[in-house]
Amino acid sequence: MTVRLAIFLFWATMILAGAISASYYAWSPYSDEERSASGGRSGGAFVRGPTHK
Repeated sequence: MTVRLAIFLFWATMILAGAISASYYAWSPYSDEERSASGGRSGGAFVRGPTHK
């Protein structure tokens, strides 16, 4: 096994581990962490549709 192949396999394993852990913890880089805790209401108006960015 060459050094380049070992580095590539390590990189691919880290990408796969990151994807698996993100799906396990339901984390997304595109989510909105500042959702209101008022049950879907924002400023007194009902929010329709998804609340993610």
